[in-house]
Amino acid sequence: MFPSLTSCRDVGSECALALKDNFLVDVHSGQRLSETEEPAGAMSGFWLYRDGERYILQEENYSQAKTRRWLVFTYDSGKVVLDGAYVFSIDIDMNTGPYWHGYDCRGNAKPFAVPTKDSFSEVALEALCGEAEGWVVSGGDTKVPVSAKGLAVSVPVYHARNRDGSATYLFTESDDPDLSKLVCLSNCADIAKAPERVSQETAPLKGGQDGTLCSDDEDIYFSCPLEGGKTVSVCATGNSKPTAGSVQYRYGVPGNIEMVYPKSAMPPKGKFFVVDASEGSVNLNIIKFKSGAYTYLVNQAFVSYLTVLKGDKVVFRQSCNAGGHAYVHRLADFGLEARPKSAEDFR
Repeated sequence: MFPSLTSCRDVGSECALALKDNFLVDVHSGQRLSETEEPAGAMSGFWLYRDGERYILQEENYSQAKTRRWLVFTYDSGKVVLDGAYVFSIDIDMNTGPYWHGYDCRGNAKPFAVPTKDSFSEVALEALCGEAEGWVVSGGDTKVPVSAKGLAVSVPVYHARNRDGSATYLFTESDDPDLSKLVCLSNCADIAKAPERVSQETAPLKGGQDGTLCSDDEDIYFSCPLEGGKTVSVCATGNSKPTAGSVQYRYGVPGNIEMVYPKSAMPPKGKFFVVDASEGSVNLNIIKFKSGAYTYLVNQAFVSYLTVLKGDKVVFRQSCNAGGHAYVHRLADFGLEARPKSAEDFR
């Protein structure tokens, strides 16, 4: 979710904000974003990170609750927009032992007034979450015991301070919430905010064949509605071999296709590949492509899904909902180049 995470303390971080004496400060003007410092103490501390255009203010509590709070926002020339907040705390169940729970608050893209009278984090969390902390569901499907292979936590989601379902997050290869290892598994915020866009422009395409993003005269190599509400499709035209016709990856909803790769229709040779990554009785068929530092994999499995990697790290994964064409069409075996399975196919 935060593939380019860097500390604003690092040399060359190019952060427009700094955390000085527990105040968020504009590095150019020296203007503070609050009149009151962040409430750091003997059992808690604050850190500031940057990921692309986003800033993340982290609060970590070292008490028995071990609370982790991440406030995500953008900052440009004194203007703040709150993106969201992620809060995780540990608790103990007398029967199952320790487990993590929390909540996810999402913003409404409206400007956030600064400087704040109270600390920036307190006012921002109140604006995003309201009374969410008192509404945390601490039982049932929100309890996920600590796992030695990775921590998965299901939490309630609040959008504009109103309850909006739940989301599941995975901290890969970690027993504790770690911002650098955070991956969203379900009910994620817009996928366009996780990996970089393949195309920064909205494509002049409509889609709509059987609820996919493919036109009526195109072959559907793969398509499924994602849990986040968008659709991912791989569409082809005249693609009898890798050097013929065209293949495109598309993301969005019918009537509003937001992302296309490649931007112009062209033969898929050297761009798209099919992989048979099946092992034993487990079937896994993949269409994959690479754009910049990111590798995209649409995966046909028992429950099909989309994975995005940056290097060897998973930065996004989302499962398909029921319906659609969530399988790799046999025509793709003729139109796309085949590659042997590799470690990245099992990330």
